[in-house]
Amino acid sequence: MSHEDMLKRARQLKKQKTTTAGASPSAPPPRIELHEETSEPDLEPLTRKFKSRGKKVIEATSQHSTSQTQLAPHQTEMSFWHPQFLHSQHGRKHNYLRHDVNLLRTQDLKTLHESILANLHKVEASSFMLMDQFTLLSTQKSLDLEQKEQALVLSQTETSRLTTEVTELTNQVKKKDELLADLNNQLKTLEAEKQSWVLKEKDLLNSSDQIGSSLNMGFQLALDQVRVLYPDVDLSPADISKSVVNGQLVDTDD
Repeated sequence: MSHEDMLKRARQLKKQKTTTAGASPSAPPPRIELHEETSEPDLEPLTRKFKSRGKKVIEATSQHSTSQTQLAPHQTEMSFWHPQFLHSQHGRKHNYLRHDVNLLRTQDLKTLHESILANLHKVEASSFMLMDQFTLLSTQKSLDLEQKEQALVLSQTETSRLTTEVTELTNQVKKKDELLADLNNQLKTLEAEKQSWVLKEKDLLNSSDQIGSSLNMGFQLALDQVRVLYPDVDLSPADISKSVVNGQLVDTDD
């Protein structure tokens, strides 16, 4: 029987009590058939049922007061997951309506038992399915996490290698810079020495010119003296650039 049928049954029982108030107490109540309805169910019992769900039950029934742990009077709320939550007491007060007994008594016990077992089986199967999905997701998450950790380790290893390589290259560049600076200093020194040699060369050239001029002047003076001493001698073949070889004047190689 669905919940709507149970509510319908409760309303019919209430009407039955009203219409049979003047009848004989021994007369059996008329048989009431339940039919499917398309009208909206009365939600007032459900409203009362779920209105205080999640609230802590303070007043305990005498039947369960000896088997349940009493709650502190200053507490007003308690979670279903709390170890001291009174599930049986809460269920009797909020989930067990006044018409439930009459409605359940009209049910066939075997059918009701089968319905309970079917619901339990559905809950069990659903829990297995949910746990399988949760296990699958957890396994996938674990694999993803493991892969990410491995990738992180590889990335850290590669980063360390690249850092070491960069450090080595930096040291090499530093050494090359030092060598380049030393070569630049040597180049400056050589350029200074070259400039010094160029100046010396110029001085030597100037000195050579002066020496050549002095030699030419001395040679001409010597020729003048020979002309005075030997006016009949032909001195035209004489030249400062010639040398005497085997009694002959020959040109001197440069």
